[in-house]
Amino acid sequence: MRSGLFDAWWKQLAQWFLEGFILLLHPKLHAMIDWSVPVVFLDKELQPLRPKQRKRLLVDILIRVQLKTGEVQLLLIHIEVQAVFDALFAERMFRYFARLYLQYEMPIVCIALLVDRNPRWRPQRFVYEMAGCRLQFEFVSVKLLDFDMQELEQSENPCALLFLAFRRAQETQGNPDLRLRARYHLAVLARERGYNEFVIAQLDELVEGIMSLPEILEQQYEELLEEYKREKKSPFISAAERIGLRQGLQQGLQQGLQQGLQQGLQQGLQQAILNVLKARFGEVPDSLRRSVSRVKDIETLQKLSELSATVESLSRFRRALPKRSRSAAPAASESPDA
Repeated sequence: MRSGLFDAWWKQLAQWFLEGFILLLHPKLHAMIDWSVPVVFLDKELQPLRPKQRKRLLVDILIRVQLKTGEVQLLLIHIEVQAVFDALFAERMFRYFARLYLQYEMPIVCIALLVDRNPRWRPQRFVYEMAGCRLQFEFVSVKLLDFDMQELEQSENPCALLFLAFRRAQETQGNPDLRLRARYHLAVLARERGYNEFVIAQLDELVEGIMSLPEILEQQYEELLEEYKREKKSPFISAAERIGLRQGLQQGLQQGLQQGLQQGLQQGLQQAILNVLKARFGEVPDSLRRSVSRVKDIETLQKLSELSATVESLSRFRRALPKRSRSAAPAASESPDA
């Protein structure tokens, strides 16, 4: 990604909503992938071709997936997000492909996501020819401007809301009041589609970064969400509780980068649950913290994150935990009905 305003947010989007991301970028490729097999995010720095080569190549998003075939077949997917015109972009895509092919020796799909605002710039091939020797490298080229805004708004894919957020961020640059209204509209859409609180917290975290506002308008945004909650008599969590979920997600992302995505996501969900319980009920007993830390299944943790926002008491939450994860007994200083 080069000279983009939202570099980190595209990468985080891919980590949190990868399946929906691929579905929007390349539906046929999405249908080929066995999504029941965990996806592996790979190092983004490619090895130099020569020992003394100083110039490094860093790819934006590199993942390994398994295809839906009778035999085990792995595939690399390289996604490069480009935000500005670059006359050498197609050649750079070829260099990425060549390095990846030599380094991994497996099939590769290269996708360029063009998020610039020039509708005429559409690189999709690199051609080299010399004295009868000819090479033509073609890659998948996807233009953010080509996505229909109405279709994105109506899509059930949560990633579609994030594509909308990037488009709205471009359109409202320099107009914070218009951005506030656009961001609130996206927040309402997310809540009316029935996403669970964990997904909403992820969407809020990304949209907040993509469509950042001055501090005074951030406060107005939170007030609008609280008013929406009161009007709808909604069970959605409060601003303080949502911040707890976000903090857990951010911690999980950092841990994921350092320790591996699966473990980081587990710890991020665990921390998000504890943050919300603390925001709602005060200090969380150590025995309950230990019980939550014993839950490793991602699906169970996601359900517990939803429950943490609506459960009536800590004791009810404790009883909802898997039996094997509960502490043998609460400490003497802890009230069983806390």
